[in-house]
Amino acid sequence: MADVTASRWSKVYGASSWALVALFTFLAAAHVVLTTLFYLGIHDQGFGYVLDWEWPAWLVTIVDGTTAWLLWYAYRRCVERTTLGLVLTVAASIMAFARAAWMVFVPILLIVVLAGSVVRITNNRPEPIRT
Repeated sequence: MADVTASRWSKVYGASSWALVALFTFLAAAHVVLTTLFYLGIHDQGFGYVLDWEWPAWLVTIVDGTTAWLLWYAYRRCVERTTLGLVLTVAASIMAFARAAWMVFVPILLIVVLAGSVVRITNNRPEPIRT
């Protein structure tokens, strides 16, 4: 029964991570297009929002891309380096929340991803030696 629960949790953690990576990759790509349109004079808005403040669109693009990369790196590359994975996930979660707190599902997915990173750390601890 524990394996089934662990398997489900692993799937939920993975799906949440990939959903956030996809979302922030999409947002970064969208801001690249919007920034290009702004500098070409086709579109009149050259800013994005972080915590309800206007920021230059190019900076928002960097934040979105960095968030996607940190979440991807923490999930895919930090399987053995779980503490680094948690640190990167916390940093990405702060940026993701600042950018998309208004989206209902983003804070929920962030909680799942943070919990998944903590579970990775607890699962990789060595068993205590019993005598």
